[in-house]
Amino acid sequence: MTNLSESTNPSGNSGLTSPIATILASSKTVLSSLDLGDVLQRVLAVTRELSEADVVSIWLLDEQGEWLTTAATLGLESQPDHKRTFRLRVGEGVAGWAVANRQILQLTDPVNDPRYIQQLDRHPSAILAIPLIVRDHCCGALSLARFIGSVPFSQELIETISIFADQAAIAIDNANTAQMLRRAMARERILLASMTVHDPIANILHELTAVLGVRPQLITSTSSGAMFDNNGLPVTSENFERWRHDGALIVDIRFDGLPAWLVACLPGHYWTHSDADLLAFAASQIMYARQRAYERQLQVRSEALHRLVTLTNARIDQVSVLDEILVELQRFINFDSACIFVVHDKEYVRLLAQRGLQSKFDQVTLYAGPGSLINELRQMGTVIYYPDVQRLSNWQKVPDSDIIRSWIGVPLQVDQATIGVLTIDKWTPDAFTTEDIATAQMFGEQIAVVINNVRLLREAQERARQFQVLQQFTVRIGTLRDVDRLLHEAAQLLHKSFGYYQVLISVVVEDHLEVRAACGQLKLDPQTFPPRPVTMGISGWVVRHRQPAIVNDVTRDARYVLHPSLPATAAEMIVPILVDERVFGIIIIESAVKGIFGQGDLELVMAMAHLIGVTITNLAHDAELQRVREQLIERDRLRALGELSSGVAHDFNNLLASILGHVQLLLEETDDPHLEEGLRAIELAALDGTATVRRLQGFAQTSRSTPDSAVDLNRVVEESLALTRPRWRDEVQSRGVPIAVHTDLAPLPLIAGDASALRELVINLILNAIDAMPNGGTITLRTSLAPARLLGEAAVMLEVQDTGIGIDPALHEKIFAPFFSTKGVRGTGMGLAIVRGIVQQHGGRIEVESAPGAGARFRVLLPIGTPPVSEPESRPPAGTPALHILVIDDEEAVRNVLVRILQRIGHHVDAFASGEDALDGFSAGQYQLVCTDLGMPGLSGWDVAAQIRRIDPLVRIVLVTGWSEQIDRHEARLRGVDAILSKPFTIQQVRSLLAELLNDVS
Repeated sequence: MTNLSESTNPSGNSGLTSPIATILASSKTVLSSLDLGDVLQRVLAVTRELSEADVVSIWLLDEQGEWLTTAATLGLESQPDHKRTFRLRVGEGVAGWAVANRQILQLTDPVNDPRYIQQLDRHPSAILAIPLIVRDHCCGALSLARFIGSVPFSQELIETISIFADQAAIAIDNANTAQMLRRAMARERILLASMTVHDPIANILHELTAVLGVRPQLITSTSSGAMFDNNGLPVTSENFERWRHDGALIVDIRFDGLPAWLVACLPGHYWTHSDADLLAFAASQIMYARQRAYERQLQVRSEALHRLVTLTNARIDQVSVLDEILVELQRFINFDSACIFVVHDKEYVRLLAQRGLQSKFDQVTLYAGPGSLINELRQMGTVIYYPDVQRLSNWQKVPDSDIIRSWIGVPLQVDQATIGVLTIDKWTPDAFTTEDIATAQMFGEQIAVVINNVRLLREAQERARQFQVLQQFTVRIGTLRDVDRLLHEAAQLLHKSFGYYQVLISVVVEDHLEVRAACGQLKLDPQTFPPRPVTMGISGWVVRHRQPAIVNDVTRDARYVLHPSLPATAAEMIVPILVDERVFGIIIIESAVKGIFGQGDLELVMAMAHLIGVTITNLAHDAELQRVREQLIERDRLRALGELSSGVAHDFNNLLASILGHVQLLLEETDDPHLEEGLRAIELAALDGTATVRRLQGFAQTSRSTPDSAVDLNRVVEESLALTRPRWRDEVQSRGVPIAVHTDLAPLPLIAGDASALRELVINLILNAIDAMPNGGTITLRTSLAPARLLGEAAVMLEVQDTGIGIDPALHEKIFAPFFSTKGVRGTGMGLAIVRGIVQQHGGRIEVESAPGAGARFRVLLPIGTPPVSEPESRPPAGTPALHILVIDDEEAVRNVLVRILQRIGHHVDAFASGEDALDGFSAGQYQLVCTDLGMPGLSGWDVAAQIRRIDPLVRIVLVTGWSEQIDRHEARLRGVDAILSKPFTIQQVRSLLAELLNDVS
């Protein structure tokens, strides 16, 4: 499996960021639309472009979670049956399997896989299905197929498409939500169309055509069974079969007691559940319109009923309409009191209108749950008459209930659902007739229509307003990059749009809730809203259970905790904000009115909470992508620097080997003290150059060695101050700029490290501090034992502090990157990069504390480790017997100096410039020792060693290289090499190596 972030591109960084940039751009494309059809086509286009698949399909899951249907397909345009809609049961086929298991599935030999179900006239060579999951809910699958060739989808491509599929799922879910809101608005228009006097059915069909994109057909039937469309043309059963084959929506209705159907057919189109609901709603409105027309045509209604129908069709003011209905009802039924209740929730009904009651009250709520008279009425679904309700054990005691005797209950139903109750009372027993009951039923039907129409209209208006709020919020959050600002915008929008008493948004911090946004009676203030434990109140319950809560009467909920500054709170709604399936925070909405919150309010706030969660996730992803991008850029810089350093180190090793060898040979040959002094200076420079090359190799990350010398950090600090004294004392004093240096060095144990590298670290930090104080200042160097918790082990700490110009916190990470400098042309951008490299090589950590104008403090933590015990210097090895030695090196200077050293020691030497020349004529027993360079044109040192070992298993082989610390000694022995001589080498190192080899032979 190939990780997308690790893929490389020789052309530069663009290859590293291209997949990420493509996914972000593609996600933005699909998320920018709220039209489901447009979103599906964009998802198909992006997926096909990313994958180069021949066919791409989107399968969407029905609400029952049982069937998958192809919502859109790209790549079958040339097929004759390309508009056909396919269906799969969950678990069947590749897409069904992916949805059922919520896993990605690729078949590279579909024909021989039992999970493959053929749906086209040809078989794909590879097929891939990716489940579309949003908020832990699988809404379908993305299917890709290749027919040309037999190349499967690569793992890297699958990961890329999978990331995009997550965004596509969100886009599809958003589009579905938006479509539901648009369908709700369409209901309003259909509702208004159904209320028109002139041809309401045609108006309804016109509105449906505008929404669905196809003109529905209204099919009616006669008593003989003949069927006709709305143009009067005959319709047969074959028409219905073809419509069903093409995936049409068909709704059964009845006209004048006879079957009728409303059909919407658009071959190849994916119909959503909201489309079906809208068509069913329109069908119901058509039935109501037809019924009303039928009633007007027959003119069987009384004059009062006609006025009532006109009234209910023309008015929207629910209360006044219901009051006038009760007035008209009393003209036909001689009642003492009558009430109209509407269903509030599963267990309660609320009074909307009344006539005749003696008591005055604002609100009356009746229990309608199990065991109640209202529940019995709802269960039966028909009119109930009780001659004397005072004899009933379940008669509720409410205002004026003790004077009621005769009682008629009428369920107000729409589509077999009870939406309210009409009660008609007489204060004397057995006072109503059969005709009264029939009239009550007739008026109940009209009241149900009034309540339902007004309810639907208000729901549509509320949905439209909610949709506008969501749209505003969606547009606004696209410009926000700060979480607290995002939360404030959400709270402010909810408060301004709906006028809530108080809106709060809190986030979970460990085991507490902290308020981050407040709009309403109180503004954000830590003293007003201190942190609250997640175990407290309704808010704590929501966090623990990850579920929303609506409490329409806080006085009846024992979980509620009153805020002393919000005494008027009467109802509360709390919704969790989920980020990566954990509760990030909660939205708290408080109202001063009981019973204010409904399902629509909850859905709106849940949608906003979802958008907040998605936005926070995206912000985190953006930050992570930016961090990864910066790491990749730095890695490329380090890799380029490493390659450059590797070449430089190799060349310097060869140069230093020649210089050091010749100088040491000259030192052994001269007795002139003046000449010896100059040669010693050259020798010391060469040895210092050797240490520099080792550090260069370490920075290039080619050296495998770890610092293992015993180092006194305090001594390193003192030596570094002495070495830099010309900079911090002499030079600045000559310019009249005083710099004071203070040390506070605590007693420290020896640590395992590289003294030369640590000196370079301290020197760089001192020079950095000097550069940060152009007008003078103070440099303080401190050492101390560090608490073990800071590094996870015993460690020492070095602090270098200055009183200079300081560093912007935004640059604290960047200053350690190679080539980054805040000094302009005066800086190379390598000083602090080398410092961090040395710290990392020692297994430590470096931190910086600084702000503009406040100076800077660099803190270095170094593990103590296990310093080696000092051993007495070994004496030079005794002389070795003369050997016959073969030297192979393509660098003439290195070859000559090694030959001279070996000859000086007393050995016989043959030298060659290539492995091929050396092997020509080589025979067993000819040489006791072979010294070969590692990196040579043609045969490498490894190749030479292998071939010589095959010819002469007893000869000793030495590998001469500047990369000795990169070579594993055990691996070298397995490849036939007995010892490694590091470039540059000294005469003493050559003598010691020969002595060790001879001891091994002995």
